[in-house]
Formats: sequence, structure tokens, C-alpha cells
Amino acid sequence: MAGTSRAVTLLQPDKIEIREYPIPEIPPDGGLVAVEMGGVCGSDVKYFHGKIELPLPIILGHEILGRVVKLGREAAAIHGLKEGDRIILKGALGCGRCADCRRGAARFCKKRTSYGGRTSCTNPPHLFGGFADYVYLAPDVLATKVSDALPAEAAVLIGAVMANGFQWAVRRGGVKMGDYVLIQGPGQQGLACAFAARQAGAARIFISGIGRDTHRFALAERFGAHRTINVEKENVVEVGREETGGAMADVVLDVSGSPKAIQTSVECVRRQGTMVLAGLTGDSTITPMAMDKFVWAEIRLQGAFTADNDATEAAMRLIESTKFPVEEMVSHIFPLEETERCIRAVGGEIPELYPTKALIKP
Repeated sequence: MAGTSRAVTLLQPDKIEIREYPIPEIPPDGGLVAVEMGGVCGSDVKYFHGKIELPLPIILGHEILGRVVKLGREAAAIHGLKEGDRIILKGALGCGRCADCRRGAARFCKKRTSYGGRTSCTNPPHLFGGFADYVYLAPDVLATKVSDALPAEAAVLIGAVMANGFQWAVRRGGVKMGDYVLIQGPGQQGLACAFAARQAGAARIFISGIGRDTHRFALAERFGAHRTINVEKENVVEVGREETGGAMADVVLDVSGSPKAIQTSVECVRRQGTMVLAGLTGDSTITPMAMDKFVWAEIRLQGAFTADNDATEAAMRLIESTKFPVEEMVSHIFPLEETERCIRAVGGEIPELYPTKALIKP
């Protein structure tokens, strides 16, 4: 298959270009996927601004929905796919031999193929990012088939956003029937966590944000929140105390990456409760916390980074069984040529644009 693919290439912090890359020759264990839609999240903002160290240059885009257009014979067996299948892609399988892979945590494998972040586009086959016309299907990535009946705006959310919500709230936070849950941050991940917590049976879900989150607050209630908190008008700790009768939250999830919100979270979790940190603050950010409270109150502090491979399947089953229109969180769709504008908008740098969830459509 001759030709080229456009791809949004991060050359250095704050500098991206749309470059043309040759369509690679497809080996027996490889494939080629035509990108249908790509999702943008806070990680892309930090990548763009150089807040996280990366092997530049890279092609941005790690939330990928596409269709298989070419597939090697071995790749068909590896992934259980055929040409024409619609799939979600995640670089999450790993080498299978390192300590992380052997203990079932392949998403931490340092040798794994990483779309939109940890794999450079310098060498062929180049196409390791979803903000492009095509992406290379490597043998060590997770490809999950998606129904053609599911809208693209919903399907692209499953592999990262909704899977993360399930992983962070239920698996890492341990949300269960009857729990009080506080979520700091009403963006895409906060909404996904609210949805997962509601499906897990949480008794009350509170979600906090800032003044400009009015639209997100309305969505939060749709996704499962019982109460929204504007931190510019209300005190999160006081609201939590009032709403829980002084018990405070069983589980607090911070998906904001705000040092101030993280510090507040410590005051909102009950004795022997769980605090989940899933929002990235940036490699060089140091957040002081009242550590003695973790000791005296036996609070469990849990980090959360992306999701296990089977969380994608779990999220898909939840969406299919509830028939909930998760695509309602999608507020903006940008063409490939406006990727930088999209990333800056997601980062809050364009006052007139404040996406809840933004997508890139090649």
C-alpha cells in the first residue's frame, strides 16, 4: 500500500507540526489502521508543554479508534482480527518477560510499544500516534473490537476514559455499595469515575470543580453525581462533613492534578478510607500534604495510572448493558489541522473554549 500519512508530530515542547510519513511495508506480524477518531486528554497538554519527559519526536494521540485496512497473517492470529474490523488501540501488552509483565502489570513495561507518548516516531514504521491518518498495528499492543453500531464519539472513549473510570473508582478506590464518594475534578475522567461509582452502588457521589465548570456540573449529574460543589463558592470539606453526617467520604478520587485539590482531599477522607491520586501534576511539581493524618487515621493512599487491559472490556460491557450515552461528554471535535488549538483549549489556555471532552478527527 503506497502513499503517506499525515501525523501531528511533537518536535520539542510547544512545537508541533503536521508531517507526512510513508505508509510502511506491513510485515507478517504487523498491520495498518485507518484512524476514525482520537481523544485528547490532560496528558496531551503536559506532553505538549514538556511537563513530562518524552523520547522526542513523537506522534501525539494515545486514545485511538480506527479500522483495520491491512493485516499481516501472523497479526490476524495474534490479535484475532481481520481487515475491516473496527478497533480501539492501546499500547499495553509489553514484552512478556520483564518483572512488570510477569506480575500482570504490562502497562508498566519499559519495552512496550506506546502510542502517543513513549515510542519515538524517528524510525520506521513511524506511525505510533493516533493524531494521524493511519497508525501502525504493532504485535505487542492491545486491539479491542468495537461494534459498528456504537457512535464514534462513544467508542473512542472506551479504551482510555471509561476504562480509567472503572479502574480508578472500582479497582483502585474499591468503591462499593453504600459508599460516600468525592471526586475532585468534573472533566472527562471525573465523569467516567462518577459513572463507574454509580454503577458500583455508591450511596452518594459528590464532584467538585471551579466556577467555569457549570456545564460540566450538569453533565456530572447525568453521569451519576448526587451533588456538585463549586469550590469558588463552597468549602469542599464543610460540604463533605454536612452531606455525610460528619463521617466524610469512604473514597476520594483526585483527577484534577491540582495541588490545592489534593491537599483538600486529605481532609475529606474518613478514617480508614481510601484516597486515589490519578491526576498528573507534572514531573517537577511537589505537593505538600499533612502526612500525619494518613498515619493517625490509617488512610490508604493509592496512585492510579491508566487501566488494566481487561478494564477496557469491563467498561464496554457497562456501556452496552446500561446503554448510557457516554458520548454526551464530547463537547468539541477538531480537525487534524487544529490539534494545537485543541490541546491548548483542553489546557484552559483559550478563554472562549473550555472542552469537557475534545476529539481529533483526521
